[in-house]
Amino acid sequence: MVCLNKQFCNAFLIGLLSWMPLSVIAQDLSASSLCPVKEFQSKQVMVKVWQQQFEDGVFDLVMAPVINDGSPPVVRLSFAGSKEAKCHFSEVSVLKGGDWGWHVAWVSTAKQAVYFVRVDGDAWVSSLPKKITPQLAEQVLLSEKSGQLILSYQLLNQSKLQVLISDDEGRNFIVSDQK
Repeated sequence: MVCLNKQFCNAFLIGLLSWMPLSVIAQDLSASSLCPVKEFQSKQVMVKVWQQQFEDGVFDLVMAPVINDGSPPVVRLSFAGSKEAKCHFSEVSVLKGGDWGWHVAWVSTAKQAVYFVRVDGDAWVSSLPKKITPQLAEQVLLSEKSGQLILSYQLLNQSKLQVLISDDEGRNFIVSDQK
Protein backbone atom coordinates (compact mmCIF):
# COMPACT_ATOMS: atom_id res chain seq x y z
CA MET A 1 0.00 0.00 0.00
CA VAL A 2 1.45 3.36 -1.05
CA CYS A 3 0.48 6.21 1.21
CA LEU A 4 1.13 9.89 0.60
CA ASN A 5 -0.23 11.12 3.95
CA LYS A 6 1.56 9.34 6.83
CA GLN A 7 -0.95 10.49 9.49
CA PHE A 8 -3.88 9.18 7.46
CA CYS A 9 -2.19 5.83 6.86
CA ASN A 10 -1.30 5.44 10.56
CA ALA A 11 -4.87 6.25 11.61
CA PHE A 12 -6.21 3.82 8.99
CA LEU A 13 -3.92 1.01 10.14
CA ILE A 14 -4.71 1.60 13.83
CA GLY A 15 -8.43 1.50 13.02
CA LEU A 16 -7.95 -1.67 11.02
CA LEU A 17 -5.96 -3.34 13.82
CA SER A 18 -8.50 -2.37 16.48
CA TRP A 19 -11.24 -4.01 14.39
CA MET A 20 -9.39 -7.33 14.09
CA PRO A 21 -9.68 -9.97 16.83
CA LEU A 22 -6.54 -10.31 18.96
CA SER A 23 -6.02 -13.90 17.92
CA VAL A 24 -5.65 -12.71 14.32
CA ILE A 25 -3.28 -9.92 15.42
CA ALA A 26 -1.18 -12.29 17.56
CA GLN A 27 -1.01 -14.85 14.74
CA ASP A 28 -0.11 -12.26 12.12
CA LEU A 29 2.51 -10.51 14.27
CA SER A 30 4.04 -13.73 15.56
CA ALA A 31 4.28 -15.13 12.02
CA SER A 32 7.24 -12.83 11.31
CA SER A 33 9.15 -13.77 14.47
CA LEU A 34 12.75 -14.82 13.96
CA CYS A 35 12.48 -17.02 17.08
CA PRO A 36 10.18 -19.99 17.50
CA VAL A 37 6.72 -18.84 18.66
CA LYS A 38 6.05 -20.43 22.04
CA GLU A 39 2.57 -21.20 23.36
CA PHE A 40 1.74 -21.74 27.03
CA GLN A 41 -1.61 -22.98 28.30
CA SER A 42 -3.31 -22.54 31.66
CA LYS A 43 -6.75 -23.94 32.46
CA GLN A 44 -8.52 -20.83 31.11
CA VAL A 45 -6.14 -19.00 28.75
CA MET A 46 -3.45 -19.73 26.20
CA VAL A 47 -0.71 -17.16 25.60
CA LYS A 48 1.85 -16.78 22.84
CA VAL A 49 5.35 -15.38 23.32
CA TRP A 50 7.47 -14.30 20.35
CA GLN A 51 10.13 -11.87 19.16
CA GLN A 52 8.77 -8.81 17.39
CA GLN A 53 10.45 -5.94 15.55
CA PHE A 54 9.24 -2.48 16.59
CA GLU A 55 9.10 0.79 14.63
CA ASP A 56 12.58 1.82 15.82
CA GLY A 57 14.00 -1.40 14.33
CA VAL A 58 14.61 -3.06 17.71
CA PHE A 59 13.69 -6.71 18.22
CA ASP A 60 12.10 -7.39 21.63
CA LEU A 61 10.16 -10.18 23.34
CA VAL A 62 6.35 -9.83 23.47
CA MET A 63 3.39 -11.77 24.83
CA ALA A 64 -0.34 -11.87 24.07
CA PRO A 65 -3.31 -13.99 25.06
CA VAL A 66 -4.88 -16.06 22.30
CA ILE A 67 -8.55 -15.14 22.64
CA ASN A 68 -11.31 -13.87 20.38
CA ASP A 69 -13.01 -11.38 22.70
CA GLY A 70 -11.92 -7.94 23.97
CA SER A 71 -8.55 -6.96 22.53
CA PRO A 72 -5.91 -6.77 25.22
CA PRO A 73 -2.70 -5.34 23.81
CA VAL A 74 0.40 -7.24 22.93
CA VAL A 75 2.67 -6.80 25.98
CA ARG A 76 6.30 -5.85 25.41
CA LEU A 77 8.38 -7.85 27.90
CA SER A 78 11.93 -6.80 27.05
CA PHE A 79 13.14 -3.32 26.21
CA ALA A 80 16.09 -1.97 24.20
CA GLY A 81 16.81 -5.30 22.57
CA SER A 82 18.91 -5.42 19.42
CA LYS A 83 18.51 -4.24 15.85
CA GLU A 84 20.35 -7.30 14.57
CA ALA A 85 17.90 -9.48 12.59
CA LYS A 86 18.29 -12.83 14.36
CA CYS A 87 16.65 -14.72 17.21
CA HIS A 88 17.61 -13.13 20.54
CA PHE A 89 15.20 -15.09 22.78
CA SER A 90 15.64 -18.83 22.22
CA GLU A 91 15.00 -19.74 25.88
CA VAL A 92 11.58 -18.72 27.28
CA SER A 93 9.50 -20.14 30.13
CA VAL A 94 6.00 -19.02 31.16
CA LEU A 95 4.01 -20.08 34.23
CA LYS A 96 0.53 -19.05 35.34
CA GLY A 97 0.76 -16.90 38.47
CA GLY A 98 -2.22 -17.62 40.71
CA ASP A 99 -5.37 -15.83 39.58
CA TRP A 100 -3.60 -12.54 38.78
CA GLY A 101 -1.42 -13.23 35.71
CA TRP A 102 1.79 -14.83 34.47
CA HIS A 103 5.47 -15.29 35.34
CA VAL A 104 7.87 -15.09 32.38
CA ALA A 105 11.61 -15.85 32.31
CA TRP A 106 13.90 -15.70 29.30
CA VAL A 107 17.47 -15.49 28.05
CA SER A 108 18.47 -12.47 25.98
CA THR A 109 21.48 -13.18 23.78
CA ALA A 110 21.58 -9.47 22.86
CA LYS A 111 21.91 -8.44 26.54
CA GLN A 112 23.80 -11.60 27.61
CA ALA A 113 21.51 -12.19 30.60
CA VAL A 114 18.57 -14.08 32.12
CA TYR A 115 15.46 -11.95 32.87
CA PHE A 116 12.17 -12.32 34.74
CA VAL A 117 8.88 -10.35 34.71
CA ARG A 118 5.38 -10.62 36.11
CA VAL A 119 2.53 -9.93 33.67
CA ASP A 120 -0.88 -8.81 34.94
CA GLY A 121 -3.46 -11.05 33.23
CA ASP A 122 -6.30 -8.51 33.48
CA ALA A 123 -4.65 -5.24 32.52
CA TRP A 124 -2.02 -6.96 30.33
CA VAL A 125 0.90 -4.88 31.57
CA SER A 126 4.21 -6.17 32.90
CA SER A 127 6.59 -5.23 35.63
CA LEU A 128 10.00 -3.96 34.55
CA PRO A 129 12.29 -6.85 33.60
CA LYS A 130 14.45 -8.05 36.49
CA LYS A 131 17.95 -9.16 35.51
CA ILE A 132 18.49 -12.50 37.24
CA THR A 133 22.06 -13.09 36.12
CA PRO A 134 24.34 -11.24 33.68
CA GLN A 135 25.29 -14.45 31.86
CA LEU A 136 23.86 -16.61 29.11
CA ALA A 137 22.00 -19.73 30.18
CA GLU A 138 19.99 -22.63 28.85
CA GLN A 139 17.26 -24.91 30.18
CA VAL A 140 15.35 -21.97 31.70
CA LEU A 141 12.32 -23.29 33.57
CA LEU A 142 9.68 -21.75 35.83
CA SER A 143 7.79 -24.10 38.15
CA GLU A 144 5.76 -24.01 41.36
CA LYS A 145 5.99 -26.27 44.38
CA SER A 146 4.26 -25.85 47.74
CA GLY A 147 3.36 -22.24 47.00
CA GLN A 148 6.92 -21.29 46.05
CA LEU A 149 7.93 -20.04 42.60
CA ILE A 150 11.05 -21.80 41.34
CA LEU A 151 13.29 -20.46 38.55
CA SER A 152 15.98 -22.84 37.36
CA TYR A 153 18.57 -22.49 34.62
CA GLN A 154 21.99 -23.77 33.64
CA LEU A 155 24.71 -21.25 32.84
CA LEU A 156 26.53 -21.94 29.58
CA ASN A 157 29.63 -24.11 29.97
CA GLN A 158 28.70 -25.06 33.55
CA SER A 159 27.26 -28.36 34.68
CA LYS A 160 25.50 -27.16 37.84
CA LEU A 161 21.84 -26.22 37.64
CA GLN A 162 21.08 -22.84 39.28
CA VAL A 163 17.88 -22.82 41.34
CA LEU A 164 16.22 -19.67 42.67
CA ILE A 165 13.16 -19.69 44.95
CA SER A 166 10.59 -16.98 45.60
CA ASP A 167 8.13 -16.99 48.50
CA ASP A 168 6.40 -13.81 47.23
CA GLU A 169 5.32 -14.70 43.67
CA GLY A 170 8.51 -13.52 41.97
CA ARG A 171 9.05 -10.18 43.68
CA ASN A 172 12.25 -11.49 45.31
CA PHE A 173 14.36 -14.60 44.75
CA ILE A 174 16.89 -16.42 46.93
CA VAL A 175 19.45 -18.98 45.80
CA SER A 176 18.53 -22.52 46.75
CA ASP A 177 21.04 -24.95 48.23
CA GLN A 178 19.13 -27.88 46.72
CA LYS A 179 20.91 -30.15 44.28
